[in-house]
Amino acid sequence: MGPTFESSHNTPKHTRSFVSFFQDPLNVSSLLLAIFSMAMLTISLLFPQQIFANSNWYAGVNAGVYGVRNYKVYVPMKAKNLKNPALVVLIHGCEQNPVEFAQGSRMIEESDRLGFVLLLPEQNKDYNPYKCWNWVLPFNQLRQGEPEVVRQMIEETISKFSIDREKIFVAGMSSGAALANILVNCYPEYFHGLASHDGVMYNATDNALDYEEVVVNGPSVAPWISGFRGLLCSGLNAKPKVMPAIIFHGMQGPIMSPVHAFQIENQLKVFNDYLDNNKRDYSFFKEKNVTYAPDHALYGHTLSTVTNKDGQVFIERYMINRLGHAWSGGDEKFPFNDPKGPPATQLIIKFFQRFGL
Repeated sequence: MGPTFESSHNTPKHTRSFVSFFQDPLNVSSLLLAIFSMAMLTISLLFPQQIFANSNWYAGVNAGVYGVRNYKVYVPMKAKNLKNPALVVLIHGCEQNPVEFAQGSRMIEESDRLGFVLLLPEQNKDYNPYKCWNWVLPFNQLRQGEPEVVRQMIEETISKFSIDREKIFVAGMSSGAALANILVNCYPEYFHGLASHDGVMYNATDNALDYEEVVVNGPSVAPWISGFRGLLCSGLNAKPKVMPAIIFHGMQGPIMSPVHAFQIENQLKVFNDYLDNNKRDYSFFKEKNVTYAPDHALYGHTLSTVTNKDGQVFIERYMINRLGHAWSGGDEKFPFNDPKGPPATQLIIKFFQRFGL
C-alpha cells in the first residue's frame, strides 16, 4: 500500500490562509511594496532630514547593533554655498540637550560666522538615565560601541552634506569630552583637532568599578600606558602626524578633578609622540611655555602650551580660576555655562583654524 496524504481539509485553517495568501500575486506584490517602503523609511531615518522647510536644522537617527540614538545637524547659510564645508562634531555632557549645548556654548554663532557644519550626537536615556556618554566602560574605549556610533553619524553627515574629510574636528563637554578623547585616539584618521572641556583622558580606567575614584581623584591608568593603548586602538589605519588639542578645565568644578586636564595633556603628548614615527622617543617635543592672566573682567587663568619640532603650538591647556563645571564664556541662559570665563568657543575655533578649519 502506498503512502497516503492528508486532505487539505485537515490542514489547520491559519496554515491554509498563510499558503493561499502567497498564492495570490496581488498579495505578494503588496507585501513586497510594504517591505520596500519600510526599508526606504528606515534608510531615510538613518540620514539627516530637514526638520522644517528652509530650516538650517536637520535631524537624523543612527540605528544598529549598538542601539538607537538621535542626532542633529546644523547647516549655516554660508555652508550651503560651499562645495565641501568643514565639520565640527560637538558632543554634549551629562544632563544636557545637544541643541541647547550648541546654543549655550555659542558654537552656532561661530558656525554662522565661518560656515562650518555642526554635528550634534545625542545620548539615549535608555543607555544612561542622566544622558551621560558611557566612557567608563572598557567596551566603549575601542573602535566599537558609542565611539563607533558617532563615527557612523559622521559618515552619514559627510555623505549628506559633502563634508571635506580634511576638515573634521571634535569638541566635547564633560562626558562628551571624554568621548571626544576616545574618538581621536581610536579614530585619529578622521580628526584634525580636539577640544576637551572638563573631560577625562582616553582609557582613564580599565574597568567601571573605580568610576567614582577616577572622577574625583584622577585616572587609575598612567598616561604613558593610555598613550600606547591609543596607538593600539587606532590599529593599522592611516594616521595624521599630529593630533592638536585645546583643553579647558574649571578649577572650582565639584565633579571632575582639575588633575584630569593635566592627564589629558600628558596622554596626548605620548600619543602624538607615537603618531609622528610610531616610536616613543620624544621626537614631537620642542618646548613648553606657561603664561598667567589674572582675574579682571573675566576669570583669570593659566595657559600652558606645548610646541613641536615643526614650531607648531599643538597643545593648549587653560586652567580657569573660579570656574565650576560649566562651559567657559557660555550663555548663562542655558545650563552648564558661565559667561565670566574666557571665551572657550572663540579660542577653540581660532585654534582649529590654525589646523585647517
